[in-house]
Amino acid sequence: MPPLKSARYIRRWAESADSSRNSAAGTVTFPFTACLAALEAVGVRTDYDLLLQSDILVQTPVILHHHIKALRMVVLDHLSSSGHTAAELIERSGLTAEQPASIKSGIVELDRLLNGGLPMRQVTELCTKEARIATQVAIEFAAAHLLPEHTSSRVPIAKVYYLQSGALSLWQAEQAISKRLRLFPAELRDTLHRQALERLIIVDCGDADALLTFLHKYADARAAVSENQQASLATRDLVIVDSIRPLIVAVLQRQNDIDIEVHAVKTALRRITSARLLANTAVLITNGVSQRENLRTQPSLGASWGMVSHTHLFLDQESSDADYHHAVDTRPSDTSAASSTGRLSKILAVVLKSPCICVNSQAIFELEM
Repeated sequence: MPPLKSARYIRRWAESADSSRNSAAGTVTFPFTACLAALEAVGVRTDYDLLLQSDILVQTPVILHHHIKALRMVVLDHLSSSGHTAAELIERSGLTAEQPASIKSGIVELDRLLNGGLPMRQVTELCTKEARIATQVAIEFAAAHLLPEHTSSRVPIAKVYYLQSGALSLWQAEQAISKRLRLFPAELRDTLHRQALERLIIVDCGDADALLTFLHKYADARAAVSENQQASLATRDLVIVDSIRPLIVAVLQRQNDIDIEVHAVKTALRRITSARLLANTAVLITNGVSQRENLRTQPSLGASWGMVSHTHLFLDQESSDADYHHAVDTRPSDTSAASSTGRLSKILAVVLKSPCICVNSQAIFELEM
């Protein structure tokens, strides 16, 4: 997460505090630099450190206590919500023909299972034993989001932010886009291909701090659009985190408190998907799986992580001895855009958790691997 000195909302508050103090008392200024130095000396570097470290006032100079308390209240105010009326939230999340409720993958069975696709303002998590399956599905969502849905549709006002913790094959993303472009007239393909790649932003995330820094900067930018009521500037974004597991596991290796880090990630994701923002964003996370004591398949990273995402979707290469035996929709998917050279694998998708889809709902679809 961003250091205190880099947090935009704290800097804005400190500048406004200076302005009010200067107008009232001539030359009195808020000792922002002194507070930051004192806090850093006792290990407080981020806004979460400021909230969670209980003995700050014991370890810092008494002369700064009043100012540190003020800083703490600013952080609390920023991270809390004052609430909004139902009418305001309904108005802000109102859907029109120009603003669909979900982001499609183009895989008919998968979109049908998800009631149309990835829901906006929610976090969807793909859990799988084989990372390549979740990565390929994430790329399919990205490719479908960056291109018009039909040959007669206009180019979508959309971006995809692909946060990679490992090596993402840009070739995979480019191939997924090129495969879908075969459905479009030849004279449009080069232009659509270039426009799609220009709106695919790759972000390297080597650790959880890098992830949190990006998420908070992104949330600040989206909040600025909402504050200025500039709905025309708001793109319908898809943020993909592939994969979350190595980022959180690295926290354990540093012997830090994983629950605090998980809560920080959850808070950042909730900021991005908040209904208070005019800008619409969907988040897609890939993760591994683990077997709990009750033998149920669950997302990796423990019980605290299980509360982060709204929807958990388990993906596995379909086999005759699959663990799930509920009825599935086996009608063939639309594979007219698929490459004839790739190998198609049957993938089983099972809903493990969702606010609007029945648990254990499932489907089988074909995926080019």
